[in-house]
Amino acid sequence: MKKYVFILVLAINISCNAQNKPLMIPEIDNKFEKFDSVKFNESKKQNPNVLREFLYNGTYIEKDQGTYGKGYLATSPNSYYTITKIYYPNGNIKSKGISLNTGTFKKGVWYEFDEQGNLIKETDYDKPFTFTFEDILKFCEKHGIKINKGPILQNTGWHNDIFRDIQNGHPIWRIEYLKKADLVEVIKIDGVTGKVLETSSYGYINN
Repeated sequence: MKKYVFILVLAINISCNAQNKPLMIPEIDNKFEKFDSVKFNESKKQNPNVLREFLYNGTYIEKDQGTYGKGYLATSPNSYYTITKIYYPNGNIKSKGISLNTGTFKKGVWYEFDEQGNLIKETDYDKPFTFTFEDILKFCEKHGIKINKGPILQNTGWHNDIFRDIQNGHPIWRIEYLKKADLVEVIKIDGVTGKVLETSSYGYINN
């Protein structure tokens, strides 16, 4: 009997530690860098403009190039975040930072560079939101709203999502989740107080 009690207590402790574990946020610096065109050209296969691959550790990498310039995305399998980098057509870094894995908002400090590679701007997108992304995740957990980690790929069905923006000078969070098979509920939350401001819904058809 003591053995089973010990196992139960251990399981509860592991569960609590997992819930209280701080989120691992990728590190981004303000240093100049260039798009690795040589490696891109060596690795691309079917599509000459886009490279998609999974690394040995499960990290999803996507690189692309076009007339606008070049792009790089990296998402770890157990992360809510994507490292996002945009490059000028000459390969020099244009901007870089962290996005939500669905790409719906920028998180933390983003760095912008001119075409010669000089750092010209730093923007902290978290600053207005004293009710933080971590607070939003706790809200979702409390209300049974699942937010997926890892890469969110196209054509993989519905994924509950989180948005944020500044409306009339005030920070606002928005959660969209599949409440029923054919119904999406939208929750708007004050980005400072955490107060639920509005709930609404719209129909959903899974194609």
